[in-house]
Amino acid sequence: MYNEAPIKLKIPRQDMDTFSLFSLTPGAASTWVENLPVTNTRLVVQLLQQAVGDLNRVELTAEVRFSILEVLRPILHVALSNLARGFLNQPLIMAPEARHLATMAESLYGLASTAYTIVAVHAIQQRDALSSMNPARLVCESTYRALTLTGLKILHILQLYQPVAAKNWHTLHQLYTLAERQQLAKLPVIDKLSGGGSITASYLQTLLLGCCKPNQLRQTDLAAIYRGLHSWAKLVSMGTQQSGNDLFLVDLNGEQPAIYSSAPPLSMNADCRFINTVALVEHLGKLSAQGKRDSKRVIGFDDNINIPSNIIEHVMSSLGVASTRSFSRAVSNNTMWMSVGLSSTHYHVANGRTFEQVLFGDKVAADGTGNPFIKDSSEDNKTPQHGVESDETSPVELSLRERYPIFPVRMVNASPGGYCLEWSKDLPREIKTGNIASIREPGGDAWVIAVIRWISQLDNAKTLVGVELLSPRAEPYGATVHKTTGSGTDPMRALLLPEIQLVGQTHTLVTPRTGFKEQQKVTLTRNGEEFLIQLQRQITVTGDFSQFNFRFIKQLEEVFAEDKSGPLNSTYDSVWSNI
Repeated sequence: MYNEAPIKLKIPRQDMDTFSLFSLTPGAASTWVENLPVTNTRLVVQLLQQAVGDLNRVELTAEVRFSILEVLRPILHVALSNLARGFLNQPLIMAPEARHLATMAESLYGLASTAYTIVAVHAIQQRDALSSMNPARLVCESTYRALTLTGLKILHILQLYQPVAAKNWHTLHQLYTLAERQQLAKLPVIDKLSGGGSITASYLQTLLLGCCKPNQLRQTDLAAIYRGLHSWAKLVSMGTQQSGNDLFLVDLNGEQPAIYSSAPPLSMNADCRFINTVALVEHLGKLSAQGKRDSKRVIGFDDNINIPSNIIEHVMSSLGVASTRSFSRAVSNNTMWMSVGLSSTHYHVANGRTFEQVLFGDKVAADGTGNPFIKDSSEDNKTPQHGVESDETSPVELSLRERYPIFPVRMVNASPGGYCLEWSKDLPREIKTGNIASIREPGGDAWVIAVIRWISQLDNAKTLVGVELLSPRAEPYGATVHKTTGSGTDPMRALLLPEIQLVGQTHTLVTPRTGFKEQQKVTLTRNGEEFLIQLQRQITVTGDFSQFNFRFIKQLEEVFAEDKSGPLNSTYDSVWSNI
């Protein structure tokens, strides 16, 4: 027999004799809210921090405290949403102002969660004295709100790629435990702000988000998955007995997120719960198939929230199969060079040649001479012509070095599959998970093609970036998509990753995120020479690029015969084996 551990929820003492902001009634709180300077988000948040923080320290009945908090909650959510615009979708190494706003948001989430926790605890202690509300309902609704706010706080931390403090997971577990022991965890809760549900579903919503490898996802994708899990959590079962299909395990008395059930804690106890995600993964499989049939390849929710089908597949993989590290990592302290984004990667693997030079050869002049897509000045300037994005700049524009910068990064460790890099303070604004990148060792002449898989900001202000290697080399091309009307699009940058027989990797094409689909015919252009391919299966898609298998419509031997620059796959096998 296991003994249940006592519940440990920390709440402040009610040691304040006075409350200065308004009379402690719902009506007075409503008047105070109406007079808040709603156009000044920072000030509203500061006033809410003071109000909720002081409320947590004054003596009130559970009913009155809950009623006042319900008046404050709508404006609290609006203020937090407005505040988030100042620190989300910003440079990952945040400016002091953005970091301060993020800290304010985290603090307010914590204060509000504590406020509802106080209601739940006092309602249990004072249940015989409650008169206007059913004690069980009050405990259930206040616990639900506390747990939901804790979940939003954890989402907020994950979106900033920061480690979730142990106390946050412990609070989440203990709030669920409180509801479970009061036999309230599965009761329906009506809540217009969060969408309602049950304490169990809200708990699993946050718990499963932590299982979705959040540091591999973009901030918008994390928010969309969190919204999706609000609906999907009801498909997940959680129990005290192992069923054989339970992928995850959580210790309700612990301070950690859920772990794989194949790696249980040192001592099992009555507070351990097994989590079965089989039904959810099957449902996600259907959604993924639906998304692939949809031309937009997204799953839509309310409030214009969409989840791309590739992110659905990421969630399926995360919640369906236990992942293990395939390679050992070797500690390193080397400095490497890195460029980020398809345009920059294309420029550097082309040995510093502009897009026009890649397309038409090095004889293309800055004025466009030799570019067949630019009209001669003697022609009728009203005649429509194809265009191509120019890499040339006027004196007031960015230089090529500024447009396609490279950054020094320190290698923390390496494996045959990728690198863990410590980013410099000059982290570019646009860096996100899913970005394609090129990496070169000092003194090396080849740019390795990689994708940024995860980002983590540590407590010591260091930012770590995990990159997965895609190919030891790439060939830059311009890609023109053939339309059903018979015309073609303007050329766009593309990278041909050659076949590597040693690891069983076929040739693939990396393209921009949009504009390319399976079964399209595409003309690849380089140095004025062209050959035709057909895109086949899309094997990778991120917020930055797509990657396709393809077949040559011309015979491969003909392509090599026409390409005077040499075979694409020469020496690649040996290079790859040395990474």
